Amino acid sequence: MKECEPNKARWKLVGRAGLVDSRRIVTAARYDSMPIRRMVQMTSSSHVIMLTNGRKRKSVLLLDSGHVVVTPLALDELMEWLGRGAG
Repeated sequence: MKECEPNKARWKLVGRAGLVDSRRIVTAARYDSMPIRRMVQMTSSSHVIMLTNGRKRKSVLLLDSGHVVVTPLALDELMEWLGRGAG
């Protein structure tokens, strides 16, 4: 991937349902953790972005804007797609 200018978004495909600016990701976690599920439930619906496209929820991205992105990708697959490695 060609490097972008510092003020340009670095869009990454997340599953089949959407794109995320990889510079905005604060952390990623597995959805099956009870604390993560509670956090998603307690987050205002206007700040939860569902990119599952009807598939099972497997991971969650927390963005610096306070938005929570729920994805159908396993965490290791998500990290590979984001180009950060699985470990």
